[in-house]
Amino acid sequence: MSNDKTLRDAMLDTVLNQINTNDPPAARETYDRLVDEGASNSQALNLMAAALREEMAHMLDAKVEFDNARYTKRLAKLKIEES
Repeated sequence: MSNDKTLRDAMLDTVLNQINTNDPPAARETYDRLVDEGASNSQALNLMAAALREEMAHMLDAKVEFDNARYTKRLAKLKIEES
């Protein structure tokens, strides 16, 4: 199994857990919003996983703790791509 697939799967699992546990609440809200805007389940989850990867990359690069407020802002900026 490639490292990219392993990382992608871990991010998707984390996002699914966030949605299912409503922690943070912005995860469920973002998922519902994206689906309401026309995203498929897969598109919504992958967009959210990308936001999570960005936040985690920032956390590691800056050597700071995970910031839920910043992650929530990243989620709020997500939009589905127009076809």
